[in-house]
Amino acid sequence: MKLTGFLDINPLGSSTPTWASLVAGVFVLISLSLSMYLLFEHLSSYKNPEVLLHHNYNFIVLSKSFLIGVILMVPCYAIESFVSLVNPSISVDCAILRDCYEAFAMYCFGRYLVACLGKPL
Repeated sequence: MKLTGFLDINPLGSSTPTWASLVAGVFVLISLSLSMYLLFEHLSSYKNPEVLLHHNYNFIVLSKSFLIGVILMVPCYAIESFVSLVNPSISVDCAILRDCYEAFAMYCFGRYLVACLGKPL
């Protein structure tokens, strides 16, 4: 048994069907457009922040900046999945970058919870 057999990502040499790439591309475009719309809505509310829980302007700006890090997780996953589907040979590299951003998004979500709920224990 060769070690290279385990490292080969696409051992059969088959390519992705065209219909799968087209369907995935459509859903990537939908997810990108919706997440960019949500992102621009959050960025436009920096000018006119709404009072969420406190009347402190710094709280609102701080919590929204952490939300942007979480919102950007959707395009990151969508693009990574599409690239891995179209070109499986670089899927491991894309997965490493995705996991790094996932750690950052979890940090942003934790900081957002701390900003909303108060001091950490």
